[in-house]
Amino acid sequence: MNNPIAIEYERAKFSEVVRYGFGGIGSNVPFILTLQFLMFFLTDHAGINAAAVGGLFMVTRLIDAVTDPLMGMIADRTKSKWGKYRPYLIIVAPFLGVLTMMLFWSPDVSIAGKVAYIYIVYIIYSLVSTAVNIPYHALTPVLSQDPDQRTTIATFKQVLGIVGILLIAAGAVPITKALGDDANAWTIFAAASGVILTLSFWLCASGAKKADTMANYAKHESTGHSISFGEQLKLITKNHALLMLMIAFGTDMVAFAASQAVNIYYFTYAIKRPDLIMQVALFGVLISVAVSAFIPLLSKTIGKKKLFIAGSAFLMIINACLYFVPFSNVSLVFILSLIGTGFGVLTGVVGWAMLADCVDYGEWKTGHRGAGTVSSQLTFINKLGMAVGGFLAGMVLSASGYVAGAEQTDQTLHAILEVKTLLPVAGYICSLISMAFYPITKEFFEKMIADNKARVANSKQ
Repeated sequence: MNNPIAIEYERAKFSEVVRYGFGGIGSNVPFILTLQFLMFFLTDHAGINAAAVGGLFMVTRLIDAVTDPLMGMIADRTKSKWGKYRPYLIIVAPFLGVLTMMLFWSPDVSIAGKVAYIYIVYIIYSLVSTAVNIPYHALTPVLSQDPDQRTTIATFKQVLGIVGILLIAAGAVPITKALGDDANAWTIFAAASGVILTLSFWLCASGAKKADTMANYAKHESTGHSISFGEQLKLITKNHALLMLMIAFGTDMVAFAASQAVNIYYFTYAIKRPDLIMQVALFGVLISVAVSAFIPLLSKTIGKKKLFIAGSAFLMIINACLYFVPFSNVSLVFILSLIGTGFGVLTGVVGWAMLADCVDYGEWKTGHRGAGTVSSQLTFINKLGMAVGGFLAGMVLSASGYVAGAEQTDQTLHAILEVKTLLPVAGYICSLISMAFYPITKEFFEKMIADNKARVANSKQ
């Protein structure tokens, strides 16, 4: 019988974990705002065709295919008095706030002019979002080496991210209605969201101040020289754990993004209860917070991989059930929507905690540590999934004959239902398959860390 490997992990202080967790608000506020409401704003307030909006999402994500990995590599190479990753949270976040407001502004020009405007602004917004979010996520493995504390860190990110979701998902519709329920109302709401995300990222940066220093990196890296781009790419191509996690996250995000994009259409036109959007968001958040409280314990008990699989299977069943519920059964729709919203936190928290472990896996395989390079792949796959999901939603709405503000046909309503429910089912099935090949268990993680520490110690001799 093998003896367990005794390893002393460097851990973050509780106050640092909490402050860093505020990045969840900064990241989720613009994410949920654009995911749930940008298509609706552009179709119903700016007058742009749904297919054109879907094309916008796809084009932007193709650009991200290059910029996300590049940003990860740039962040890993950054050296400053503020560290590798914090400068981007401090300096770039205000620009992200301004661009978020600009997405929800409809200039008084022709439809062609509006399409050109939103393409330019959304592409710039996407680039700036990349420059903030990749360094933010890269800080998780920097903050702590302890795999269990990483789950706690991811949980705090998620719980505070839920606060950001609540501010947008539950607040957007009633606040914009109170402000006049027009394009200007959405502009004001988006501007306020920009202020919130900026302040949140600044607080997040303060939590990582102690860990994100050049002296700290020098102590833990086995090489003192900058690695080539080719060597950085090996952190991805030789990282089997990361590739499996990317498949799971990517397929989930395609389904989630498409489902969220039609969420407001589903409750407005199919269920005829747009007021439930706020109620599901509000009470779903409360359930998410309760579920999140148990995630660190569950992860420690059964492992991240098994917990991710269990969460995916459960959410697949919930969405399959929702597909068969008649539109008239509002109570059951509400209950299943609440459960799906509340337990959807499982795969998100565990997945981001697993990403931190994939950074160590990349170091174990290549001898180089690149938190930004590795983290960029998950932010990229999230954006790509979001784009494909938004594109599919736009195409389906357009093909089914959707007319803004009108009574929808049975064909359109059924198309909305399929996107809302069946695409998530397909996404979770793909996640279950990919997770079967994910290699990192608790025992394997301990071996990786021991090997990595030994490599660093030998390089210092």
